[in-house]
Amino acid sequence: MSETVKYDWLSIIKINIWNFKLVGLWPGDEGYKLDFYLLRSSIIVFVFAFILTGGQTLKLMNHMTDLEVVARTAYMIISFWLMFAKMYSIARNIQPLRKLLRSLNDDIFQVRTQEQIDNISPSIRIWNITYILITACIASSVTFWAIFSFSNRRLPFTSWYPYNTTVSPMYEVTCIHQLASLFFQAYVVDINMDTFIAAFSLYAAVQFDILCDNVKRLKPEGFREGLISCVKHHRAIVNFVNSYNEIFDSIILGQFLTSAASLGITLFLIVGVPPLSSEFLSYIFYENAVLTEIFIYCWFGNEIQIKSSNVFFVAFESHWIEASLEAKRDLIFFMVRTQTSLKISALNLFELTLENFLRILKTAYSYFALARNFKN
Repeated sequence: MSETVKYDWLSIIKINIWNFKLVGLWPGDEGYKLDFYLLRSSIIVFVFAFILTGGQTLKLMNHMTDLEVVARTAYMIISFWLMFAKMYSIARNIQPLRKLLRSLNDDIFQVRTQEQIDNISPSIRIWNITYILITACIASSVTFWAIFSFSNRRLPFTSWYPYNTTVSPMYEVTCIHQLASLFFQAYVVDINMDTFIAAFSLYAAVQFDILCDNVKRLKPEGFREGLISCVKHHRAIVNFVNSYNEIFDSIILGQFLTSAASLGITLFLIVGVPPLSSEFLSYIFYENAVLTEIFIYCWFGNEIQIKSSNVFFVAFESHWIEASLEAKRDLIFFMVRTQTSLKISALNLFELTLENFLRILKTAYSYFALARNFKN
C-alpha cells in the first residue's frame, strides 16, 4: 500500500474554530478558568445574545393571547434558546471534542494516495459551498431586516425594553443592537456550530471513501496484513461516529424540532406581508438558511449510511481470489461486520437521512396550515 499522505483535517473547520474563539467556545488546552478570556466571552454573550433573547421572552410571556406577537417572537426565541443549549453542549464537551479532532491526525485516518484526496474533495467542496450558502442567506436576511426596519422606523424584532424605543437616539441604538445581535447569534454562533457538528459527519463519510479504496487495493501479497489494517480503520471510524453522535444527539433533535417549528411560523408570517417587500425577502432568506442548516445534517448523515454500506461491496473488488484460505476467512468475517450500514440518529428517535429531511418539510407545512387555520 502506498505511503501515507499527511492531510490536515482541521483546515476544513478552521473558520468555525476561529469564530468559537471569538465567542468564547474554544478556550485553551486547560479548559475554562477565571481569566480575561472568560470575562470577555461572558460580556459578548450577554450583550449580543442574552439581552435580545431575554427581552423577547419577557415580551412573549406578557402577550401570550396576542397571536401576532406570539408569531413574531416565537420563531426567533426558540432558535435563540436552542443556540444557548448548543453553546452549553460544546463548552461542556470541549475536551472530548478536542480529543476526537486530534484523533483525525492518527495514521489510521490519513489518506494513502493523491487519488484518495481527489476522491474526498467533492464531499469537502459540498460542505464548503453549504457554509457559504448559509452565510449568504443570513447576511441577506440581516440586510433586508435593516432596510425594512429603518425605512418603516420600527424594530426588527418585538422585544421588551425598560425605555421608550420610539424616540431618537434610543430607536437607532436599539435597532442597530438587534441587527448586530441577529448576525452574532445566527452567523457567529449558530451557523458555525451547525456546520461544525455536520463536519464530524463529513469526516466519517470521507473516511469510508478512504477505507473503500484501501480495501480495493488489497493485493495477494500481504493481503491478510492489509485486511487487518482495514478492520482497525473500520473500527476506528465506528468509534468516532458513535462518540460524536453521543455528544450531539440531543442537540440534533432540538435543532430538527425547532427548525420545523420556525419554518412553519415564518411561512405563517410570510402570508401576511406584501410580496417582494424587504420584510418578505428577509423571511425568505431566513427560511433558506434554516432549510440549509438541517439539510447539511441530513446530507452528510445520508452519506455516512450510503458509504458505510459500500464497504461490503468493494470487498469483492479486492484481489481475494489469490489470497490465502486464512485471509479469505478473515475477509468473510469483515464483510459480515460491514453488512449493516452505519447511521446517525437523534436520541434514536429518527435518523439523519434525506428521506427525513423531506418529512421535516412536510411537518413545517403542517405547522403553517395549523397556524393559518387558527388565524382564520
